Amino acid sequence: MFSNPFSPIFGGKPDVFFGREKVLNLFEHAMIDVGSDDRAIFITGTRGSGKTALLEQLSIRAASKKRKVIDLGPENTISQMIYALTGYDEVTKTVNPQANINILGIGGGISAGSVSKTEHIGKENLQTILLEACSNYKKGILVTVDEIQKVPIEDVSSLCNAFQMASRKGFDIMLAVAGLPYAYSDVIKHEGCTYLRRATHEELGLFTWEEAADSFNSIFSEIKGLSIGQEKIEKLNEASYGHPYIMQLLGYHLVLNINDHVTGKKHSVTDEEVQVAIKNAIFAYEQRALKPLLDELANSEKTYLVKMSECLNSDRLADTSDIAARLGVAQNKLSRSRAYLIDHGIIASPERGKVMFCIPYLADYVKKDNYVSDVITVARQRRV
Repeated sequence: MFSNPFSPIFGGKPDVFFGREKVLNLFEHAMIDVGSDDRAIFITGTRGSGKTALLEQLSIRAASKKRKVIDLGPENTISQMIYALTGYDEVTKTVNPQANINILGIGGGISAGSVSKTEHIGKENLQTILLEACSNYKKGILVTVDEIQKVPIEDVSSLCNAFQMASRKGFDIMLAVAGLPYAYSDVIKHEGCTYLRRATHEELGLFTWEEAADSFNSIFSEIKGLSIGQEKIEKLNEASYGHPYIMQLLGYHLVLNINDHVTGKKHSVTDEEVQVAIKNAIFAYEQRALKPLLDELANSEKTYLVKMSECLNSDRLADTSDIAARLGVAQNKLSRSRAYLIDHGIIASPERGKVMFCIPYLADYVKKDNYVSDVITVARQRRV
């Protein structure tokens, strides 16, 4: 059995990480240069573009330099951070059992049992706690926040204000956040998020042909006993569109299929095995990525995508006027749906009056009926 280094874990940490050398190099330099503009990084990209995996790489590199690393999710972000810095997020205060009283000029005292009150440490305490922590961690601190679009903007503002003060005091502190494309504009336009407004903005797109080919070659070369020709790499490259998650799926299904029927210690990948891997990977991608994506969209946005797919020309562009004509409405009636899809990185407008798909395979998938829930499909078949 051949080792399978590919791990298509959606939103998780893959066993192998490839690409994004530019961001990694910026981060490595920023860890050394306290005055670097790259000490705050805002990463955006569509689902499957590798945002979470990249954050994990930043964490690994920071930890290797003995930095204090705090990785946060979108739920109770401030409480998570306070707990990570202090080891607690609540304090208990005890009222003095001996209380002095004065009634009608007559002094005296009463005795009672002590009364304890537990108070939650809120975001108003974050700045003080962070400054104290910075004093204790001489190797510096890195904080990462994933899915920033799900964090309440008031909490993001508290985080930014605390980091702003820590930076002003000259502490060795770094912040990396990641979210969907629309998250960037939502955050930076907020008055309390000036700190992230000055952050380096890294948009994660598709890998170039050369980047994807180099990544495939590098990973396959480490699988002992398995050889793959360059023409096979090119087929995988073409099928992946340079999308990190699809690349993981392709490699995973290729090795998985080979291990199912090959018993020897050496094997050369065949064309048929590549084709099977492509078929299985695309099906998995549709179920894990495209179907959930469409399930989150309103019917008006789904309809826009369907009509848009029908209007694509040879350059894979669609005229917005053609889409409106197919829907039988004026173009301005579609502006809200179009804006939502653009803000979420699902489509883009490369030139005036034209739109294009940004998600691989989505243009074909929206034409299928199988993105409808399986439960609904069966119910229709049974004529409930």
